[in-house]
Amino acid sequence: MMKVMNNLKGSDKLLHSKYGNIIFIATSLSALIFLPVVKSLLIAAIILGSIGLCKELYDKYIKKTFIDWWDIVASFVPYPIIKYINR
Repeated sequence: MMKVMNNLKGSDKLLHSKYGNIIFIATSLSALIFLPVVKSLLIAAIILGSIGLCKELYDKYIKKTFIDWWDIVASFVPYPIIKYINR
C-alpha cells in the first residue's frame, strides 16, 4: 500500500487527478442523457483511459520523456485522495 501511495505523490499526479476527474464527470453526465448509468460510466472510463494513454504517448514521442503509468492511474483516482496523499 505504501508503494502505491508513494507512486501517487507529486504535483503532476495532482493535475492528472484533477483533470481526469473533470473529464470523467463531464463525459459520464453527457452520456447519461442518452444512456443508462452503467453504460455512461463505462464509456466515461474508456474515454478517460484513452485520453490518458494518448497524453502519455505524447510525452514519450513528442516531448521525448517516458510513459508514467501512474499518471494514468492518478487520473482515475478521486482528487481528494491524491490531495491527501500529497499533504
